[in-house]
Amino acid sequence: MMIKTAACLLAVSFLAACSSTNTTKRETLREMEARYATNSPYTSTEPAPPAEGPEAVASGPMDPTENPALVPSPLLRSSAMGGL
Repeated sequence: MMIKTAACLLAVSFLAACSSTNTTKRETLREMEARYATNSPYTSTEPAPPAEGPEAVASGPMDPTENPALVPSPLLRSSAMGGL
């Protein structure tokens, strides 16, 4: 009698555990990439916009005497020297 009761309780607990477990199918990486590729704005037939070239960058001359922003601050220089 004791073994039948234990087996019954074990079977009930096993069925309850299996029914409460969520086993939904997860999307694979290949499926996710395919879904995002079809919804991407970059898949159109129109060409990509041109990248910024050196002429599009708004900066001063590369000579430190003409552009003082290129010279590091004294704090940065002393830090780079290792605190000497």
